[in-house]
Amino acid sequence: MQEEEQIVSDPRHIARILAVQYLFSQHKHETESGFLTFEVESLLQILEEEKYDKNLYEKLIDGVESKVVELDNIIKEKAPEWPIDQINPVNLSILRLALWEGFVAKLTPPKVVINEAIEMAKQLSSEADGAFINGVLGNIYNEIKQKEEVKEESNGTSN
Repeated sequence: MQEEEQIVSDPRHIARILAVQYLFSQHKHETESGFLTFEVESLLQILEEEKYDKNLYEKLIDGVESKVVELDNIIKEKAPEWPIDQINPVNLSILRLALWEGFVAKLTPPKVVINEAIEMAKQLSSEADGAFINGVLGNIYNEIKQKEEVKEESNGTSN
């Protein structure tokens, strides 16, 4: 219980939650009329929290928004049975954010990002969605690790 409270009050975790909510509101804004986009201050009031990593929040938003096509292509490749338009928009926002933070920009170690993404999915969506997020990100992580191992082996044999 204490560990969960610590995660929820972590400024970086709060920045990620805010970023996912912002990205979600942007997605819904594009697809539904009458849907309002939240600003950070409004989200903070809803969360009743003021301590968040503003620098991380801004990097996440800017990074995801600038690479959304590239991120969506990765998701399409790694979860071909789930077309982008059929993925729950909250999960799509979490996947985009986690991919950018842990695998594209490499701001945070991938395992940390995967754990954070799973927690966000459980908080903002459902337990089953946490498993979906884990599956997609876990596959990407495992593929990268395999490529790194092959690269290390080939570098080791060429010396």
